Amino acid sequence: MVPKVPEVLGCVLALIVAIDAQVPLKEPPKGLMPDLGRPTRSDDEVPLLDFDRYFLGNWTFTADAPDSVLGPGGEISGTGSYRKLSEGFYEAVWEGKSERGPFKITETIAYHREQKMAFRHVTDSRGYSYTQMAEVGGNIGGDYRLFFKSAPFTYKGKQVRLNHTVYLAAPLTFRIDLEVAEGSGAFVHLSPWRYRRRGGA
Repeated sequence: MVPKVPEVLGCVLALIVAIDAQVPLKEPPKGLMPDLGRPTRSDDEVPLLDFDRYFLGNWTFTADAPDSVLGPGGEISGTGSYRKLSEGFYEAVWEGKSERGPFKITETIAYHREQKMAFRHVTDSRGYSYTQMAEVGGNIGGDYRLFFKSAPFTYKGKQVRLNHTVYLAAPLTFRIDLEVAEGSGAFVHLSPWRYRRRGGA
């Protein structure tokens, strides 16, 4: 006897429900958006970026940089940390290694939370330093973007401009997309730097 179509559909649906009941849902990592106890709405106010909560502590980084006006590329990796100097002021120190040898990057950062602005001065042991200003954007999902643009600076006789876009989404990682331009030329996108929080924050 051939089973009726409704009976077959009923069996399939029961099987799907049973499978779903056996597969536990993984809780997504919590970001910076506060728990409102309800779904977000389009008119919800975007919370201000909490720099201390997101950045302070120890991190690792990796990148695979192409050749550029800043020098030969290649794989790079290293470690670093953010610390608070005083209210609104921070320091980040990074020590890395590349095919060109070891290097050190030091950042002094000022962040104005209410104005959604950040500034930083960066010194790179590979022979250059620069100053950047950023607007801080965000959305009601708790994702943030810092759009850093540098003043022109000179490196090995060439004028250089740098853009860094910092993407904050997951609470334990972030990414920096880098663009570089020589003189008044167009910006060229370089490989992203990827950061991951490590223990001992």
